[in-house]
Amino acid sequence: MNSTDLIFEEVDRINPQSVQGEQSIMVQSDMGKWAKATGVWGSMHYSHIVEAFAGDRGWTQEGFTGMEVY
Repeated sequence: MNSTDLIFEEVDRINPQSVQGEQSIMVQSDMGKWAKATGVWGSMHYSHIVEAFAGDRGWTQEGFTGMEVY
């Protein structure tokens, strides 16, 4: 390993970048297939597609804001 590689490796370690994980990619792919199959792709804003997809999968809870502490 030369010194340039070592410097870049150290910078990446100190300043990590966010990356999309495998689970996120799979959910996003499934959501795209669902949106095309249901006909909402292109006719609905992306954030509304996310909400509709989550509701269709049963991933939502009535009255849950995400700020609850249990």
